[in-house]
Amino acid sequence: MNALLQELKRQLRQAWYRRRYYRGQVWPHAVPPQPLGYLPPGFRVRQVAATGLRVVDHFVTPEEAKWLINAAREHLARSTVVVDGRSRQDSGRTSANAVVFHRYAQDPKILPLLARGAMLAGVPPDHAEQIYVSRYGPGELYHGHFDTAPGFLTADRLCTLLVYLNDLEPAQGGATYFRDLRVAVQPRLGRAVCWTNTNPDGSTHPETAHAALPPHGAGSEKWVAQLWFRPYRMHRIRGRLAPLQARTGKPLASHAGLPDGVSTLDDSR
Repeated sequence: MNALLQELKRQLRQAWYRRRYYRGQVWPHAVPPQPLGYLPPGFRVRQVAATGLRVVDHFVTPEEAKWLINAAREHLARSTVVVDGRSRQDSGRTSANAVVFHRYAQDPKILPLLARGAMLAGVPPDHAEQIYVSRYGPGELYHGHFDTAPGFLTADRLCTLLVYLNDLEPAQGGATYFRDLRVAVQPRLGRAVCWTNTNPDGSTHPETAHAALPPHGAGSEKWVAQLWFRPYRMHRIRGRLAPLQARTGKPLASHAGLPDGVSTLDDSR
């Protein structure tokens, strides 16, 4: 009888502790909106063999790409490089760029892109640096370089997502060239290429040196957006994505737009 009483007390203490622990965990927290509802149709991640590169199809929609280009076009200035801690123009980087998202200018249209990029990088969206859009005109280039360097003020970057905002045919050039990996990624509207620059222990990936090859031909130009993520918070993101997962799903009405292997249910059967 005494043993039974002791067991009952143990179970009651355990139940009380679990309830207290549960309430303590749930009460102060809110579930963040998930980015899955903001993925464009056709979003697809593919490995480039064993190179460590990932190609993401339909990372942005044509409408998002057009908005990014227009947001940057009126603010373009000659791109620079950092040498000895100072930013300066250099013959090895002849493009123009503009900031479209930073601490004090946060257009809500950028938030879905941040959510997608952070999902791929495996970090919160507020680990993103300010976002640049770059334009490469005919003959403009960026010589081989790394996206990471020691120190907070230089480029302590965990991951890069390079997002192409327009199409270029192979004959027009403009590819992103990874010499040591023997890979050239051709710009396609909506496509992104992403890779890891540094590991959690601080070691780097020297094989990720890359160059922006110049577009060729009159009128040829390349537009790209750069998303860089760091292993720590960079700024506070003031806006929030609407929690699309709270929307009620609607029954299928037709086969239009369904993926392969998904169909409607014939109620007559």
